[in-house]
Amino acid sequence: MKKRLWLFLVFPLALTYCSSVDSGGTGEERSESAQPVEKQPQLPEDLFNSYIASQEALAVDSYEDTRAALEQLAAGSSGELQTLALAAAAVEDIEGIRRAFVPLSDEVAKYALPEGHSLAFCPMANNFQGANWVQKGEDINNPYFGASMLTCGEIVQQ
Repeated sequence: MKKRLWLFLVFPLALTYCSSVDSGGTGEERSESAQPVEKQPQLPEDLFNSYIASQEALAVDSYEDTRAALEQLAAGSSGELQTLALAAAAVEDIEGIRRAFVPLSDEVAKYALPEGHSLAFCPMANNFQGANWVQKGEDINNPYFGASMLTCGEIVQQ
């Protein structure tokens, strides 16, 4: 009952907040993580594709596919990227993976974006601190809320 009440109260607020961002909000409410950082060389294609597969799987609420993509990313990577991918893949539920996806996405955002990909930002993700992710194209495909708020966010870099 409490969960339904919470959804009844928060969901309209969330829709209003996302609508203001989608309709040309100033973006001043973005966290520091939304600011582009100095770009490194491109991430190897196979690793980038594994990250994108995990982002797309989260956006459609698929725990199994997300975890498989993260495991593939971890197996092929090293350093901080591997550490973050392993941590996300080890989580037992989709909400936990979504929390672990925040620092992983920040790490991937440090690399140059391949053609046809964008850096997106959702001000409501990460307990209203905001969070970035990299995705294909310009149509928002939010991994932090999945189907419940798939289009919440904005493109901050192409």
